[in-house]
Amino acid sequence: MILLTHDSYSVYRDYYTVLPCRFSVLHNGIDVSKFYKVTPEQKLILKNDLGLEHKKVFIWCSKDLLKKGLDFILPIWKKIHQKHQNTVLLVVGATRNIQIEGVQFLGKVSNNELPKYYQVSDCYLFPTLWHEGFGLSLIEALHSGCYCIASNLGGVPEVLQYGKLGKLIENPHFEHEWEEAIEIFLNQKEHNLISIPENLYTTESWNLGMNKIIDNAKNRF
Repeated sequence: MILLTHDSYSVYRDYYTVLPCRFSVLHNGIDVSKFYKVTPEQKLILKNDLGLEHKKVFIWCSKDLLKKGLDFILPIWKKIHQKHQNTVLLVVGATRNIQIEGVQFLGKVSNNELPKYYQVSDCYLFPTLWHEGFGLSLIEALHSGCYCIASNLGGVPEVLQYGKLGKLIENPHFEHEWEEAIEIFLNQKEHNLISIPENLYTTESWNLGMNKIIDNAKNRF
């Protein structure tokens, strides 16, 4: 059985009293030739092009499902924006026709256009309310240079290396924990730049991992 995270294996191991099979873990991978961090100068150009100059840009990107947390995070964002008028939340993937101050609903965005919205953003919000298997958008945002604030659920902690690569919300169903994390991010004059290995969560590393799994399976017969 091939799983996305070691934490998933732990769930299987602890739930089933009989588990007579082999396991492997293979993280998802993305195309880092598309999702990559731009220079501060390029980021400023992107912000100017999109009319977001002098803004702290946050982004949410997902299918508009209740479990993905958009309806949960929007009331929190209203409070944040009232105190920080220089903020904006970009919402990608939700085709809603509503007006909320400090929120831009971008609808569905093509795969070719998506990277620039991560690259222009300063912080990625991942308020999932269910046990995610992995979270592709999370690693897209990471490689694009976003600081990530995410729910401590499912495979998310392992993806963020248990807080090393971003902020994990221990109790993601409590609004005040999100408010506090966002406020801390906004009030920091300088943000510690999180560097991730170039081959972490890439399609290249996924291919290598899959080939190794296939070779090991062949060698058993």
